[in-house]
This record gives sequence, C-alpha cells and structure tokens, in this order.
Amino acid sequence: MFRIVLSLLVVFPSMVMATPSMHTLLSQGEYVEPIVVIQQVEMDHNGLVSAFDMDIENDQLIYEIELINLDTNELIAFEFDAKDGSLMSKKLSHFASDDLDQIKAAKVLIDHKMTFTDLIKLATKNQSGYLIEAELEHDLTISYLELKLLNAASKHTIAFDIENLRPLPLLQWD
Repeated sequence: MFRIVLSLLVVFPSMVMATPSMHTLLSQGEYVEPIVVIQQVEMDHNGLVSAFDMDIENDQLIYEIELINLDTNELIAFEFDAKDGSLMSKKLSHFASDDLDQIKAAKVLIDHKMTFTDLIKLATKNQSGYLIEAELEHDLTISYLELKLLNAASKHTIAFDIENLRPLPLLQWD
C-alpha cells in the first residue's frame, strides 16, 4: 500500500499538493464568516436553520445550510460561495422520516425563542477554532446542537443541550 501511495506522489505530485486543506483555506481568512451567512438565511427566509456544513469543491470553500419550515413541512438546502456569501444553489424538498430528529430539536429551539445563530454563539462562547459543522439533533430524549470546530491540531466535536442551554459533557469528545 505504501508503494502505491508513494508512486502516486511521484507521478501526480501537483494533484496531491494542489488541494488545500480546510484549515489552510480558513486560516487565510479570505471568506465570509459562516455565522454571517447563516444569519442572512435566517433573515431572508421563513423557517429555522437546522444545519450548517462546509465543503471544498474544486479548491473552493462552500457553505451548505439547511432550513426547516414547519409551516409548509419543507426542507430547503442552500449552497453558498464562502468567498463572498453568494447563493450557488437552492433545493426544496419535503420532510422525510430521517428529518424527524432535527424537527424535534427545532421545536425545542423555537420554544426557547432562539435562532440557530443564537444557539451557535452560546455554544461556542468559550470554544476556539473554526466552525465547520453544526446540526440540530434529538437522541435519547435530549435535543442538542452538535458542533465541529477545527483548529491547526485537530477537529473538536461538542454537543450543546438546547433545553438547558449548556454543554453536554457525556456527549463531548475529541
């Protein structure tokens, strides 16, 4: 296996070296903060943001945001260019059975009269790193926000209880 990887590095060194890491792109700072784009979605659309993720496609940092509209039973998936926050795509679908956990957690967040942005700010208050993923979850009768933060050394995952507005130490891991 090592020989195969080594031969790929020798034959295609530019392909291997040309793909920037997520941390490299984020540390260069040439992007709109994710929280700004999430807030804009919250202001421009009816519903509640339920998930955020980022991806690298063709060396371009992309933000993926999901919005739940409980009034219309719809889920809207957005993709934004992280450099300028411009909308790249928007897909509308109806709730599926695998969306039920997010819906339960979204209802708890609504009961607290909070937005996804409010919850992220509260959950990351004493945390360091770049936000690379956040998603509402409901498991074992607990509604929580699962977050992934990235720093130079590692990716750190935390869970934040929506009902009690505090970290969940039992669900905290590295």
